[in-house]
Parts: sequence; structure tokens; C-alpha cells
Amino acid sequence: MEQTGQQKHILILESDRQLAQQIQEYLSGQASLVTAPSSVKDALDLLKSQRIHLAFLGDPPGGSSSFDILKDFVKTSPMTYVILITDTPEKEVHDRAEGFGILGHIPRAFSPNEIERLIDKYREINQALFR
Repeated sequence: MEQTGQQKHILILESDRQLAQQIQEYLSGQASLVTAPSSVKDALDLLKSQRIHLAFLGDPPGGSSSFDILKDFVKTSPMTYVILITDTPEKEVHDRAEGFGILGHIPRAFSPNEIERLIDKYREINQALFR
């Protein structure tokens, strides 16, 4: 995931610790610093205080959905790329996330190929921006 010679900082906000751990384990070989805050407040504080390159946003602790806090994430850190973790049908994801510029989404029972496809998309965007 290395782009400009610096380590990328990735945030995972997901109440299912096992799912967050699976994503974190997959990303561990990507030359990235991965952080999994335990609350929405901690995640937003992190977005305010540090450069977060990529955020995986699932069902946050506290019972809300990723769609409920997507606006706060984008408003707090508009340059952070967001990948939603959701089993919501494709059309509904598109409708509910329209205007927020998400990078994409993966199902809760994801395959490594699904994450890799979105990370490749992230790399392509960054390569185009930093040429």
C-alpha cells in the first residue's frame, strides 16, 4: 500500500471485533499502520488529530450503522477514503452513500479479493494525483 514512501494510516471502525481483526490481519502485510478505535468518538477524534488515508467503516459500537456516521466521517476528514463494510444491497449502498464519495464497499463476509480490488482502486487514484 506504499505510495509516496510513507506509511499509510488505516482506521477500522467495526463493533464486531473478530471482523475488524480479520481486516486488520489482511492489511498487516500492506506496509500500513492500522488502528481500530473502540468508539465513534475515538474514531472522530483520531480523524481530527491525524492524517488517516483510508477508513473501513462498518457497524460502529453503540448500535448505529455505517450510514448513520458516514456524514460525520466525511465532514471531519474529507480527504480520507472510506470503504463501507455492509451487507446492504448494491443499489441501496449507492443511494444512501451518494454524495459522500466513498471508495466502495465490501460485504461483512468479505474475500481478500474484494479488499484488494478496492485497495488497487485507492492506489490508482493516488498514483494519478501524485504524478
